Amino acid sequence: MDTEQPGQEEHALVRRHLKLDHMNQLQIELLAEVFSAEPGVAKVVVRKHWLDIDYDAAVLTLDRVIALLEAHGGELSHDWWTAFKAHWYRRREEKLRSRLAKGDTADD
Repeated sequence: MDTEQPGQEEHALVRRHLKLDHMNQLQIELLAEVFSAEPGVAKVVVRKHWLDIDYDAAVLTLDRVIALLEAHGGELSHDWWTAFKAHWYRRREEKLRSRLAKGDTADD
């Protein structure tokens, strides 16, 4: 889901729901702290098999989220649905950043 905060054209708040693989409880707790400290993150919830994260797509990208995840021993699930969503999320973020660069905040 992509949402934008009214009255704040520089922001493009997005919500991502991603399935994770290979995470133990210690990694999950550390990952939640890492994401909470990352610039642009509005909200993060990490559970054993899921990452729910709301962030400003003008500041943070899905690729950065995945890089942080992998740096802490986790990874996105390799199922087809997660791969499909990640591809779609990347395209949406590119469109949002392009609109922000042009100063246009109207929805597609």
